[in-house]
Amino acid sequence: MAYIGNEPSYGVFDRQILAGDGTTTQYNLDFLVAQPSSLLVSMDGIIQEPEYSYTTGQSAGQGHINFSEAPDNGARLFLIYMGRQLLTAQASTALNQTHLDEFNGNASTTAFSLTKTPVSAAALNFMVYIDNVYQRGGTGLAFTVSGDTITFTSAPPSGTKNIQVYQLNGINTLNTVSDGTISVAKVQQGVFDQAEDDATALAIALG
Repeated sequence: MAYIGNEPSYGVFDRQILAGDGTTTQYNLDFLVAQPSSLLVSMDGIIQEPEYSYTTGQSAGQGHINFSEAPDNGARLFLIYMGRQLLTAQASTALNQTHLDEFNGNASTTAFSLTKTPVSAAALNFMVYIDNVYQRGGTGLAFTVSGDTITFTSAPPSGTKNIQVYQLNGINTLNTVSDGTISVAKVQQGVFDQAEDDATALAIALG
C-alpha cells in the first residue's frame, strides 16, 4: 500500500508497572509526560480515562501520576507511554507544563498562596482536589483564584498535603534566543548565501 509522505514505522512503547495499596494516590513516573492523554493506563485490566480517573504533573523534575481515587490494595496497574517526544521535557520555567501546588488543610484556613502566579484566574485553567475529590471552581462554587491566591468557599479539612492544585497553563515565560548564540551549524545550508545574493542583485539593479 502506498503512502503520502513517509511510510509509518512501528516501535516499542515503554511500559511501567505499579501496584495499588488502597491508600496511595500519587506514584512517580519513569518519564515526564506532556499531558495525561500521553499515557494509556490500565487498572486490573480496565482502561482509565485521562483527566477524570487520573492526572499527571511534575515537581523538581520528577513526573508523577495522581489518581482521583486510591487504587485498591493489590491492584495491578500498567502504564503505556504513548507520547514520548524526541525533545525530552525538562524541569524549566520555559516549558508550558502543568504546575502542582500541595497544601495542608487545617479546617480553618481558606486562602492559600500559589508558588506561581497563574496566566489566567479562570477556573477552567485549574484542577483542584481535596482529599482526592475534584472541586469545581468559579463564583459561588468550591474556589476562586485572584492573583497568586486560591480561596476556598469552605475551609478544607485537616490533612497532610490533602489539597492538590494543578495549574494547567501555570507557566507564562516565553523563551527568546539571545544575540550571537546561533552557530552556522544550526542554520540551514544556503539560506543566508541566497539572501546575500538577492541583496547584492537588488543593489546592482538600483545602481
